[in-house]
Amino acid sequence: MSGILRSKYRTALPLFLSIFQGLAEAVSPVSIKGTKLYDESGAQFFLKGTVYVAGDNRNDPLLNTTQCQIDAEHLKNVGANAVYIYSIDVSKLGQHRGCMEEFDKQGIYVWLQLGQLPMVLSRSDNTPRWDLGFYNTWTSIIDSFSEHDNLLAFGIGQETINGTSVTTLVAPSVKAAARDLKLFRDKRGYRPIPISYTAGDFEQYRLLTAQYLTCGPAESGVDLYGINIFNNCSDDKLDRLRSEFSNHHTPVVFAEDGCFPETREFSEVQTFFGESEFSRIFSGMNIYQWGRNEFGFALVVYGDEADRNLGQPSTFLPAYTSLQQVWSETVPQSTSRDAYTFSSTQLPCPTANPQVGWLVDRAAALPVISGLDINTVTARTRRTRPTTSTSATAVPTESGDSSRDNSRDEEVLASSGMSAGAIAGMAIGIVAAVVGGAGAAFWFLRRRKSRQGEPDDHNGPYEKAAADSDRLSTAKTELPDQERAANELEGRFHHHQLPVKTDWKYPLEAGSKPVSELPDGAGRPGNHFELEGSPVHGPGYNPGAELPAPAPVPK
Repeated sequence: MSGILRSKYRTALPLFLSIFQGLAEAVSPVSIKGTKLYDESGAQFFLKGTVYVAGDNRNDPLLNTTQCQIDAEHLKNVGANAVYIYSIDVSKLGQHRGCMEEFDKQGIYVWLQLGQLPMVLSRSDNTPRWDLGFYNTWTSIIDSFSEHDNLLAFGIGQETINGTSVTTLVAPSVKAAARDLKLFRDKRGYRPIPISYTAGDFEQYRLLTAQYLTCGPAESGVDLYGINIFNNCSDDKLDRLRSEFSNHHTPVVFAEDGCFPETREFSEVQTFFGESEFSRIFSGMNIYQWGRNEFGFALVVYGDEADRNLGQPSTFLPAYTSLQQVWSETVPQSTSRDAYTFSSTQLPCPTANPQVGWLVDRAAALPVISGLDINTVTARTRRTRPTTSTSATAVPTESGDSSRDNSRDEEVLASSGMSAGAIAGMAIGIVAAVVGGAGAAFWFLRRRKSRQGEPDDHNGPYEKAAADSDRLSTAKTELPDQERAANELEGRFHHHQLPVKTDWKYPLEAGSKPVSELPDGAGRPGNHFELEGSPVHGPGYNPGAELPAPAPVPK
């Protein structure tokens, strides 16, 4: 009999230990207070991430759980606590949990771009940028990922406003997207996951863009502002960035750091993390990038013949070691949430000024999507997981064969005074709690479906539409039935997330002309970075002009 019981205890032990280990490793959700990021313990969070390019799917690096498991360990070893993801395949929503959990185990957060609004290329182009297709696709992604505590932020644009003044005309659409997605998020009952925008390395527009996207009521602006910096990041350039954003009222981070691509000694990382006048303003950065593309900018190289960034890295480049050392030796000066008093004032919205290239009037109304009724969004229960950790750093774990001897586990528990019966009782209690929780959740959902939910008081610009609407729906999409069906048949939902090879940047030829504006407001291609193969073309794209050939691969 004792042998049977011991066999049962051994069966329960791995379950108990894996649950306990998962609790210890769970990351703490990050939130915003003033210009800073904080975890649940009140400790300030600084982003130490990389642009994550890996796996056999360039459009979606979060589909290959095995690859994420491999890379998450190496990311943790280099000192990273986050990855920046350009895109995911919305046709495979629900298949990303494995990667999210592998990153979670290593204390790594995910900053996920929802997609990219089409750029404005001409002053005469009045085509709406923020529409029902984008809304449905992006809110579907929010629904799929909001349950993960290590989801750091949702991005709604990357360099959509860039080197020509005409591109600033998309700004109201970007801001309208932020407004609607935040309202959707809040009505769903999700935690306040930040909505972000990432600006390009265009000094003329980056502060104006930040001011416009964050001015006015907080519910209609972005929460987190990202900046991309590349090439020669001189002391003068860094000082200008510090001066520009010294009084900004939201957190600012560097979404892509591609400074000094030839040396990659990361002196700019030392500056931003090690000097208090910078760490007071900026909340960290993502290093561009993890896996190699054809133009360098990598921390590791994979050994697969197809160069798909697949499997174990075959080489850890000098940049990996340099970054590891800089991150381990440079500790930013932090302020706890309780000790932090937010005193910055909100900057005014910029006025339209063609002389400086900003064409958006501060009084211009934000676009509203016809047929959208956000008031019909209903709250959802969230799969929750209790956590004992409040730090962004995970507890290290041991990997091993699942067939290993469990006697060591029993010895560890025995040394703490726990009997085999107590172990079994705890395991049974955990199972009972899970079953009971599932039953309670089922009862709650059935009860909620049987009644009509009261609309939230905050309806934003859709308040009148909600009041005039007789429709009550528990569906996420707030479209008329026929319009929703048409979108599904036409596949517009998937198109609007743009999951088509959007994660590989490349520089155009250095000898090409700078970006310039044509008389009608269209742009010419110039020396800049854009997304290779994206159906939404990069900065300065002109369909009537032939793009120069990419620069040769550095040797």
